[in-house]
Amino acid sequence: MKAKTIEVLGTGLLLAGLFTMPAQAAAGADLNARRCVAVVLDLGSVSFGESGFGSGLRYGGGAFFRTGKHAGVEIVVERFDVPVAVGTAATEEWPAGLGAGRMATTTLLVNQHWYVLSHGRLLPYALIGIGFSFIGYAPDAPPPDGIERDFVDRLALQLGAGLDCRLTSRLAACAKVRTNLAKTWVEIRPRTEPIRDTDPLAQNMLELYGLELSFGLKFAF
Repeated sequence: MKAKTIEVLGTGLLLAGLFTMPAQAAAGADLNARRCVAVVLDLGSVSFGESGFGSGLRYGGGAFFRTGKHAGVEIVVERFDVPVAVGTAATEEWPAGLGAGRMATTTLLVNQHWYVLSHGRLLPYALIGIGFSFIGYAPDAPPPDGIERDFVDRLALQLGAGLDCRLTSRLAACAKVRTNLAKTWVEIRPRTEPIRDTDPLAQNMLELYGLELSFGLKFAF
């Protein structure tokens, strides 16, 4: 009878341990949600709706700072490179447009994250932010008219959403979709007057609205 009682108690303790393991794991994830600083690395793709611009690979890295139960700030540097087709940015005054080449963009991003949930293994969020884009153009061949042209560096609004999936108390997998809303124009280089003296409204604006999809990792300290 005593042995039977010990066996029942042992079985009960084992089952209790099995049932509490998921709760302990979730608690670890909750603690991770309250950590203050994390390193972020991600990789993905970017595509444009503006005619003449293709799609390409993007990558980035930076830091994430948890500022509240439902809020955080991400500071990231990203880079991508996409093809540019012949005739891109052509106007009536300049019908030839750009020659075939590549557009390489490096952007410093500051994004605010608003989390729907304050704790748990899955943490969806919306984001809004701003980025400063350094946009470069490299033609495949020298321009026929011998004039060097490039894109103007511009500020860009950021809108999107994402999901953090806690793998451990310190590590999370991340998925994100974001639009990089930048407007720019082509200028002749070298610049002959300060950019502040140029009226953007008088330029042939290009809507470089990039759709970015990325996956990455977030490691909390």
